[in-house]
Amino acid sequence: MADETTLPLEFLHAPQQERSQKTLVKLLDAAEALIREDGLDAVTVPAVVKRAGSSVGSFYARFPDKNALLATLHERECQRTIAMADRALDPALWSGKSLEAIVHAMVSLAVHVFGSRKSIMTAFHRALGSDAGYATRRANNGVELGKRALRLFLAHGDRIGHPEPEAAILMSLRFLTATLEQRNAFSASGVPELEVDDARLEHELERMVLAYLDVRATS
Repeated sequence: MADETTLPLEFLHAPQQERSQKTLVKLLDAAEALIREDGLDAVTVPAVVKRAGSSVGSFYARFPDKNALLATLHERECQRTIAMADRALDPALWSGKSLEAIVHAMVSLAVHVFGSRKSIMTAFHRALGSDAGYATRRANNGVELGKRALRLFLAHGDRIGHPEPEAAILMSLRFLTATLEQRNAFSASGVPELEVDDARLEHELERMVLAYLDVRATS
């Protein structure tokens, strides 16, 4: 198995031609589609190469094993998350908007992402949860998302009553992430008392963030 302390793209044989790059993308797309449709157990080397229209030889030319494929897929997911955050949290989009509007948008986006990506997030945690590389990529993503949130929130720093605004903003992101990860984990339980619809969840998470930041009313 590949050393998970390194970034997954570092243990790939770097594609030298456009065709090889396309094959890599097809393999990653195939694995993601299989996870979405039938879960992690459906991701086998034969199933992936069949779905990708590739070959076993092409697979092993790029990945030493299935977990290396999943680690690379996770790296791509992290890159996509940051790209989405760059678009959604672009300060130019929020010029003149209130802090409440920013919190509402951030919470709504997070609820949507965690809900729509539940199957693949669950698969990553199940397959890679004990690997240091997985934890490192998640941590790095958290740092990058935190930078973007700080940039937006601190533009309204005069309305944040918490004595340590930067720490409070970053902690709010942790609260939000942990709550949504727990929701995904509980979704398979079938226990009605643990189910919360999106609208109620968004409302309560917004209240939690605004209260924790101690957002002052506008004068």
